Amino acid sequence: MLDPQRTFVEPVLAWHEENGRHSLPWREADRTPFEVLVAEILLQRTTAAAVAGAYVPFIARYPTPEAVVAAATDDIEQRIARLGLVKRAEFIERCSQQLLARYSGEVPRRPAGLVELYGIGGYTARSVLIHAFGAGIAAVDTNVRRLLSRFFDLPPESGVITDLADALSPSTRASEFQHAMLDFASEVCTARSPQCVSCPLSETCDSPESATVD
Repeated sequence: MLDPQRTFVEPVLAWHEENGRHSLPWREADRTPFEVLVAEILLQRTTAAAVAGAYVPFIARYPTPEAVVAAATDDIEQRIARLGLVKRAEFIERCSQQLLARYSGEVPRRPAGLVELYGIGGYTARSVLIHAFGAGIAAVDTNVRRLLSRFFDLPPESGVITDLADALSPSTRASEFQHAMLDFASEVCTARSPQCVSCPLSETCDSPESATVD
């Protein structure tokens, strides 16, 4: 049996080092857990390109839960109106209120604490744990699910994909690996036009599409 660390994890990380979206502002190493949380809320069902323009000025104005709670709702809504999803302002406001009331303004490090926050589901909680606290797990969205289901020839709806993603995630590079899978799925293993001919995983990928590559 082929080693998935060698055939999948290492090539995806290598591809990401050369081709990843390293300039996205929420991926900067010095982002605080709260700044990561805000990014993950804004990214829910929204493209990274759309969020990029609104994130930096938003965080510059509201870098902490205290700053959010002290602000007028209209001001917060105006700063993310360009995303077309003003409801996120409510998510951020209510999360900030809960952080102050329950955790002295700190972002909780446990999944149970995160999913109790308003607007935070399982995927967002996992993303925060990975990128803010270095948890050695993975977060599976539609893009990651597609990538893993194709490479390992699994049904997209398979319940084992999350467990597989967790097992693949390198404990010391979980954040980078998560970004690598997201970027690879967005740029190479796309939903409609996967780049199988030039894909660095094609020789070991079990997807029917890759089997046609000479």
